[in-house]
Amino acid sequence: MEMQILARNMRLSERSEDYIQKKVARLERHLRERADAKLELSRTASRSETDRFVAQMTISASRATLRGQESGLTLFAAVDAVADVMDKQIRRYKGRAYRTSQARRSARSQAIREDAGALLEELDAVIEDEAEEAIEELGNLVRVKQFAMKPMTVEEAIMEMELLDHDFFLFHNTETDKYSVVYRRADGDYGMIEPDAA
Repeated sequence: MEMQILARNMRLSERSEDYIQKKVARLERHLRERADAKLELSRTASRSETDRFVAQMTISASRATLRGQESGLTLFAAVDAVADVMDKQIRRYKGRAYRTSQARRSARSQAIREDAGALLEELDAVIEDEAEEAIEELGNLVRVKQFAMKPMTVEEAIMEMELLDHDFFLFHNTETDKYSVVYRRADGDYGMIEPDAA
């Protein structure tokens, strides 16, 4: 696994880098496929003594992106905590990938397609009627994220969304060659939003 370490508001000692490499090697033994890892470490000027160091790790594997963020009193505590979170995510990823079957995938895909049309109509109505009010109620845009978008199937997008523990996921659908969004519904099932070329 190729590891990129970024440190903000601090310098890493050789001892710290060795410790981080050992922690990443522990994760590497669980993830057999080729992956790239990025670890962002920062020191914050916070009043809370328990959250002085923040460690955010992103692992980009061939079929999934795993992400975790933890904080701690010391750099080592933050690295330990994020390594534990990533270890759990890797195990969950491996378990889900193993249990996923073709029958379950096709049933979900059909249900998602049926719900997509109704959802798009609802979204259009909401956007037209309440766009300005929603912007004022939601607050300010405080963060913009950019990520590499790999083409994937609906099932892979759902698995990625679950691995990241997000409520929605934007992806490039290989079946339709369009950008789509899958999301978790309140009833526990999934929905998908696709653009309509009108």
